[in-house]
Amino acid sequence: MKLHYWQYFVALEADLAATARFVEPAQANMSTYSIEFARILLGAGSEIDVLCKVLCQEHHLSVSPVNIDGYRSAIVARFPRFTKLEIQVPRYGLVRLPWQAWEQGTNPTWWRAYNQVKHERHNHFANANLGNALDAVSGLFVLVSYVCASELRTRTAKPWPQTLTLDPSLSPDISTNLRPGHILPDFPSR
Repeated sequence: MKLHYWQYFVALEADLAATARFVEPAQANMSTYSIEFARILLGAGSEIDVLCKVLCQEHHLSVSPVNIDGYRSAIVARFPRFTKLEIQVPRYGLVRLPWQAWEQGTNPTWWRAYNQVKHERHNHFANANLGNALDAVSGLFVLVSYVCASELRTRTAKPWPQTLTLDPSLSPDISTNLRPGHILPDFPSR
């Protein structure tokens, strides 16, 4: 079972949710930066690197991609709707498409920000902002959902995140109960 990946994601998402006490998740605040957003961005980016590798290995997607460009090619080829999976923040009326840039063969802005904050924080600390942290955690949500697809289907992926949710059109359980139990678009229904 891969529930430790799910639980790590939920812990990061809870950290992100806690920041709403200080910075309202609104368009006007997306460029607000802080040490807490840096910590969340770095944690999510690191976990994304781990889960890209896991997803590629589990589905035999490529001969060991070594970086985000290799992961992009392998994941998009096998899961063509991966880039279209919406993450919603219903309480704040936000919708995120964290992997949409992969459709154009580029990496997301938040991924570049993650690397800049990781390697040159002294020059790029302003990239440790709410927008990038939110998109990185949303990107992690998409990825962990694909890695834990069977756990989502069997409703063993618990607890459900506090503020983020998957696109409700995937399942009536999402829109009515905000809980898992759906099938992702790139997976067969049975």
